[in-house]
Amino acid sequence: MIAKFIEFIKGHYSEILLVTGIILISIFSYNLGQISAYKNARTPITITEPENVVRRIAGEGKKGETVLEQKQGETKGGLTVIASKKSSSKVYHFTWCPGASMIAEKNKLVFPDEAAALAAGYTLAGNCKK
Repeated sequence: MIAKFIEFIKGHYSEILLVTGIILISIFSYNLGQISAYKNARTPITITEPENVVRRIAGEGKKGETVLEQKQGETKGGLTVIASKKSSSKVYHFTWCPGASMIAEKNKLVFPDEAAALAAGYTLAGNCKK
């Protein structure tokens, strides 16, 4: 029985090899299609920061270290701005600007929005962007 089976395989070797190859290629192609469909069906993950967080490069510590800071006093009508009571330059800073963090708490003058600071005679600091 085994001898007849081996003779059959030897006689039809090329046809058996061709059929086996076609079957393996079909299975491989089907599985690649399944993987592709699975990857396309997933919703991509996006990483976002809350609107009231500011990213800046730390001036101290490790080089290139990123620091997340909470914006303080953000209102619906605009962004609060900070000025120094003791400054003679009459400049204001947004809460994410480097100058705002340098003002001592006891010297902070907080305006509800940019228009109020402008009305009080203050101007935007040169190193502060909107």
